[in-house]
Amino acid sequence: MRNAGIAFLLILAVVVVTRTGRDETPRPTAGTAGSVCSISPQRVTQRDGKLVAAAQFRCADPGPDRLVVTVRLQRSTDSGWQTVTEQTFTAAKADTLRSVPSAQRTRQVTAACQAGSYRTQAAWTVDNGRVNTALGSERRNPC
Repeated sequence: MRNAGIAFLLILAVVVVTRTGRDETPRPTAGTAGSVCSISPQRVTQRDGKLVAAAQFRCADPGPDRLVVTVRLQRSTDSGWQTVTEQTFTAAKADTLRSVPSAQRTRQVTAACQAGSYRTQAAWTVDNGRVNTALGSERRNPC
C-alpha cells in the first residue's frame, strides 16, 4: 500500500513538473501547440537474470516535434546514487500519444543482476526545452 501511495505521488509530481510557466500552469512547448508530456519511471524489476529499469511516456495531442528521454538504472552507494547504465531514446508526434499502446511508449535499460538497492531515473526534454527528471521508487535486492 505504501509503494502505491509513493508511486501515485511521483506520477502526480511528474505531471505538475512537466513544462510549467511562471504561474505554474502547463504551457505549450516551442515547435507545436499544446505539447505537454509526462514520464512515469517504473520500479526496477528482474527478468531473465537481469535488472530492468523502464520509463513510460505520453504526450498531449498532437505530440511534440521531438521528445528525448534518457532512462538510467541507478544503484545506491555510500556516496549517493550512481548510474549503472543509461540510454537515450527519441520519439515524436503520433508515436508519443496515449493512443499508442503503452509497450510502444516504454523504454528500458538492463544490467547484470547484483545485490543492492536500485531505482529508475528518467530525464527528458520536449522540443529541446528544459530538462525534467523523475525518479522511480527504490527497490532492494530485486535479483
